[in-house]
Amino acid sequence: MGSASQPMLVVKANRALLRKRRSFKEIREAYEGYLGDSELKFKELTPFEQKKIRDKIIEQAKKDRIEKAQHYLIALFLVVFLGLGIYYIISG
Repeated sequence: MGSASQPMLVVKANRALLRKRRSFKEIREAYEGYLGDSELKFKELTPFEQKKIRDKIIEQAKKDRIEKAQHYLIALFLVVFLGLGIYYIISG
């Protein structure tokens, strides 16, 4: 069994950890200089390239919709056939 002094040891260890922590102000000052270096630069696209990318996205979305519909149909057929099979086994 634990002794009565064990909780006091835990509190003492936690206090020691709190002294080692850096304050929010210290952390903010450490990262202050990094904000200006993180600007994003994007490549400019011509209208033709934009249309090409848009067409690819639309085509992929259409394929995804068809594939999703196929999966739903397969699942529906499986559920129907399993349901009918169980029904005939129970009733027959």
